[in-house]
Amino acid sequence: MKNKKCTSPIPYLLISCLALMAFPLQAHASFSGKTIKLRSPYNDCMNRKSYDSYNYNNDSYDYLTPYDADTDKVTSRTGSSLTLHWYPVYGASGYQVLDSRGRVKKTISGMDVNQVTITGLSANKKYTFRVRAYKKKGKSITYSKKSRKASGRTGYLIKGKSTVSAAQMARYYKSKRSSYPSAYKSLGAATINDFTRIVYREASRYNIKAEVLFAQMMNETGFLRFGGDVSIYQCNFGGVGAVGNGAGGLDFRSYARAHYRAFGYSSASSAESHAISVGIRSQALHLSLYAGAQNHINNAIDPRGKYVRVGNAPYVQWLGIKDNPYTTGEKHSPSYRAQTRGWAAGNNYGYYLVEKYIMPMKKA
Repeated sequence: MKNKKCTSPIPYLLISCLALMAFPLQAHASFSGKTIKLRSPYNDCMNRKSYDSYNYNNDSYDYLTPYDADTDKVTSRTGSSLTLHWYPVYGASGYQVLDSRGRVKKTISGMDVNQVTITGLSANKKYTFRVRAYKKKGKSITYSKKSRKASGRTGYLIKGKSTVSAAQMARYYKSKRSSYPSAYKSLGAATINDFTRIVYREASRYNIKAEVLFAQMMNETGFLRFGGDVSIYQCNFGGVGAVGNGAGGLDFRSYARAHYRAFGYSSASSAESHAISVGIRSQALHLSLYAGAQNHINNAIDPRGKYVRVGNAPYVQWLGIKDNPYTTGEKHSPSYRAQTRGWAAGNNYGYYLVEKYIMPMKKA
């Protein structure tokens, strides 16, 4: 259906016509029984490219995203808010957000509203919501059908004290893989227990949680199996510099030799024999910059740090580019405009780290 041109000089009618152009009738639920459609926040990203082929409408988590509604200050992150996203309904007077028990959590007036932030929630806790539209006519109110359920966890902070031990990480690894790479015996970590002790130490060095760092490493390497562009011998556990099309990224054996003084070693050969520590430390600093746990960019330790916008991903869930509110344009700042932020472009990247790695790790 083509939209009609607005010709009326009356401002009110002009606004109404513009609303019809922005929200054509066939794109939205009506009050005749259709259900409200939830939306991915990335659909509205200003910087989405034509070659970006991910189907974000099929994502399972990004309709409900962790969000700090009241502050842009890195030091004030609380992880106590979630933002729910949906497509507006033509003719609606407003919307209601319902909790898992069907109780009205929030009521928002206005037809063109397409998201709402629910505050005052508990940190690192899963919540489920639905949304429905309502229409007022005189004293009567009619409702659309409820949307499907949107479940999401409040933000999992990257910064802070680890909540798992080195032994827990090792047990978790062993539950997923029976062997450990023999190649690492000469590179500073003969066993998985040695490896996880290094992870814990380097995470503590940069004030980030070891479980987040380890989860990311296991996700990126397939529990140290590798198999992609990055070789197992590179000690590059975060795919640092591996930007696709066969690019293998940094080899931390040679990098350790070239920058041994920056890492505190007395010689190039000594640094290379601890290439695992060098690779983990570089990734830990890189992750801490995203989280805002560190704000000093040390190019010798983290050569990719210059590309990070410090503090733009305080939560694990925000490490996914399309799930980061700095990408999607949701930050409530007068000077703000949408940018591409986050560690990886994969669908549900940060959510996957939390649900498939971190939460099971805590039980190991």
